[in-house]
Amino acid sequence: MVVETLAGARGLLSGREPADAFASVPGVRLWHWVRDSAGQVHSRQHAKLAAADRRMHYLSSANLTESAARRNIEAGVLVTGGEAPRRVAEHIDELQRLGILRPLRP
Repeated sequence: MVVETLAGARGLLSGREPADAFASVPGVRLWHWVRDSAGQVHSRQHAKLAAADRRMHYLSSANLTESAARRNIEAGVLVTGGEAPRRVAEHIDELQRLGILRPLRP
């Protein structure tokens, strides 16, 4: 799971680290997007995607924050089978391999 960090959000989030909500989930691996501070000053993590394996993924509009859970109505779609789940997993693998996504708590 790729999560935003308070530091990465640059003041747009407050409260506890978003990753704290998932840290106790068995088997979950937490990653974060490491930005190039010079080249990505105004960038934000906005993807809402869960890839469990190469056979299914979940795509959603949901922000995985405490405030979003309290005040928003969100929707998502579970995609099973076909090429999309495999391609999503491969894309995430490549972002990890390149060091764009890094383990949050190695």
